[in-house]
Amino acid sequence: MDLSIPNKKPGSGLTIITGANNSGKSSIIECLKVRGGRQSPSFAVGARNASVDFVEIKYFVDGEEESVVSLRKGGSETKKNKINGNFHIFVLPSRRAFNPFFIKAGGPVQSREQYLDNIQLSAQRSSTMDSFSYRLFGIVEKQEAFNKILHRVLTFKPEWSIDQSDQGQYFLKFHNGEFSHTSDGMGEGVVSIFGIVDSLYDSKPGDVIVIDEPELSLHPALQRRVFDLLKDFSKDRQIIISTHSPYFVDVPSIINGSNLVRVVNTGKGTEIFQLSRQARNVLKKLSKGNLYNPHTFGLDARELFFQEDGVVVVEGQEDVLLFPDVASQLETAITGSFFGWGAGGASNIEHVCFFLKDLGFKKVAAILDGDKAEEIPKLKSKYPGYHFVHICADDIRTKRARKETEAVDGLLDDNRIIKSEHKEHTLQLIQKLNQYMDSL
Repeated sequence: MDLSIPNKKPGSGLTIITGANNSGKSSIIECLKVRGGRQSPSFAVGARNASVDFVEIKYFVDGEEESVVSLRKGGSETKKNKINGNFHIFVLPSRRAFNPFFIKAGGPVQSREQYLDNIQLSAQRSSTMDSFSYRLFGIVEKQEAFNKILHRVLTFKPEWSIDQSDQGQYFLKFHNGEFSHTSDGMGEGVVSIFGIVDSLYDSKPGDVIVIDEPELSLHPALQRRVFDLLKDFSKDRQIIISTHSPYFVDVPSIINGSNLVRVVNTGKGTEIFQLSRQARNVLKKLSKGNLYNPHTFGLDARELFFQEDGVVVVEGQEDVLLFPDVASQLETAITGSFFGWGAGGASNIEHVCFFLKDLGFKKVAAILDGDKAEEIPKLKSKYPGYHFVHICADDIRTKRARKETEAVDGLLDDNRIIKSEHKEHTLQLIQKLNQYMDSL
């Protein structure tokens, strides 16, 4: 997997990992965490590697190869080879809860590098952040820098401190005018944002920050602001995120250099697909402002990156809205998920198919209007594994003549009812499309 290299542009250092549940995204995050700490990790047999008795992970840092490898087949012990101790990776897990009451460890507050040196891969995936309380005492010493970043996400000026109970335990105390509450009453969203800001505030240009599912417990407005924060920091840092949220996939960032990675569980293991440079150029072309279809790569279209497979591409937004209704009138349904609000025209369908193939989609069908039937042989030639069909009318619906345009004979009449002469052909079209989807 190639990680993005920052080039001073917003989003350029972002690597965005997408994929369905249980596809292997968390395993990739853990591969990055394995590299940290002074000691070699132990790969105890468990949920992570129940059917695997030998592990080898390779990293390439500044052109030099590093590795973590099992010492012997069937053993849990490993060995780190040629690890650059000056190059650290900060990994923030998806489970970002922490004990609301904690103790203060003896000795001075650890630096970021010391903290990362002492982090180890736990035997099992933890439900809480490892040693986060140690970080909290460091945050207090640099609270102004921390709050400056926190304020960019929360929008209000945060006021908080670390207090101590009569029993000697420490806790976070949040102030809101005359009122306050402890860390025991923190919402999960605020806890999550605390963890994200902590991973960034004391980082330096050139650092690597990994965040698993930054969207957890955040409503859409907060997701947007967190992503804007990550885009900004990725100008000069490598930031790797694993996400299920379309709010964290950004086409302008991809154009600037961000890597989009799609992880697929093939049933025999995890396979990784990445957008090529050519596909990046295709995205750039498709995402340009279009007066008639400004959301070719809007939020609905970006949901595509999180689908398992089975995508139906159509020309425009009317097709997305009306084809399901056509199928309903024929007492059937179309198998698959429509791509966004259409490709923005028949000429864009081949471009959409290009980046779908790049990302490893195997089940893709496209439905064209009848007046674009001549496009199908070319599409079948370029993408022989995909399914291309056309309706038996020039458009999805009938359109009356206007000053600028001639009348168009459509599949549907003025009342959006399928014309009787088109029923049999359309039903066969849907049945064959569904057979294709079900056959792979």
